[in-house]
Amino acid sequence: KLTTVPVTLLINFYMYTVSTTHKVKLSLLILLAGVGIATVSDVDLRPLGLAFGVLAVLSTAMFQIWQGTKQKEYGMSGTQLQYSVSFYQALSSCGLSLAVESFCLAPQQLDGRGECSDSTMAFLSQWRAGRVPDGIVGTILATCFLALLVNWCSFGLIGKTSPITFQVVGHAKTCLVLIGGDVFFPLA
Repeated sequence: KLTTVPVTLLINFYMYTVSTTHKVKLSLLILLAGVGIATVSDVDLRPLGLAFGVLAVLSTAMFQIWQGTKQKEYGMSGTQLQYSVSFYQALSSCGLSLAVESFCLAPQQLDGRGECSDSTMAFLSQWRAGRVPDGIVGTILATCFLALLVNWCSFGLIGKTSPITFQVVGHAKTCLVLIGGDVFFPLA
C-alpha cells in the first residue's frame, strides 16, 4: 500500500506527462514515512509474495489512473462509470475467485476425511447440506454491500480529485484507525 503512491506518480509522469510539484512530493514523502513507521513492523520478502505485491501495486495504480482519466474524458460521474464496468468487474472477479479459491493448496486445510475444509467448494457443499453457521450469509451480504460502498466512494473521489488524493485519504483513514484504537482501547 505504501508503494502505490510513488508508483502512481511515476506512471503519471512517464505515461501521461503529469508532473507533481516538489512541495507535494515532499509532503507525500513525509506522509508515507510516518505511515510506514506506524504500521510496518515486520518485512519478510519471498519471491512469490514479491511478484504478487508488484502485480497488486501496478494493477491498483493503473486502474485508479484509468478511472480518473475515463471519468474526465467522457464527463461521467463516479456512479455512471461504476455502472458501466460493474458487470465485467463482477464477472471477472467471480471467475477468478472460483478458479483460485476452489482448490486446497495447503495440507493443513484438510479435514479428517482428507477433504479441504477451507475452500469455496467446501462452503457451497456445506450450504447445500444446511450446515452453514447462523449469520454467515448475512455477514457475506454485508461484506458485499460494504465492498460496493467502498467502490462507490473510490469512483467518486478519484473522479473529482485524483488517484493520489484517494491514496492520501486511505492513509489518513489508517492514521485515524490507529489513533482511535489507542484512544478507545488503551493498553494500560
